[in-house]
Amino acid sequence: MSTAPLVVVLHGDRSTASAATQRWRSAVSARGWALLGVQCPADKGCKDSFWKWDGDPAWLVDQIRAAESQLDIDPRRIYLVGWSGGATYLGRHAQAWEAAGIAAIVFHGGGHQPYEDACVARLPAYFLVGDHNPLHSLMKDLRAYFDRCKQDVAWDLVAGGDHDREERALDREKADLILDWMAAHARPRSRP
Repeated sequence: MSTAPLVVVLHGDRSTASAATQRWRSAVSARGWALLGVQCPADKGCKDSFWKWDGDPAWLVDQIRAAESQLDIDPRRIYLVGWSGGATYLGRHAQAWEAAGIAAIVFHGGGHQPYEDACVARLPAYFLVGDHNPLHSLMKDLRAYFDRCKQDVAWDLVAGGDHDREERALDREKADLILDWMAAHARPRSRP
């Protein structure tokens, strides 16, 4: 039996995992990939926002490992996608995702540079961001971090895009384009 890539999606503020994954469902399903929408954990004190909760990244890694134990997932092709506040949370903890073996990361309409300055050695990053988002400077700071760390960065700018236009920019065609980018960024095989 072959293994499938896994796309893990974190929602934005006042949203749900179900709503955030809906944007990706048809494109991911058409490829035979697995999709995991992660709800910010109310039982851990999250009210509605990953970035406000800002909990231990180990919690998210545990959710991914649980999915791996139930599905035939290719451990070299696990990808994180954050929308809005979910993207901010992912950016703040970049080093944790590299340590967890994440193949690549997507920041959609959000982002914040990591708490720690230490560079990631390998964590390609795709940005789908609008230059009229009032928090665009935070996304630019996060991109500067990945550039400084000499990571593969795709900067997909929604010119004139505010937060609503950033959200609408992720249609089926754009999802397919981003999934193609993900597919080109599997983690290297470990040496024996």
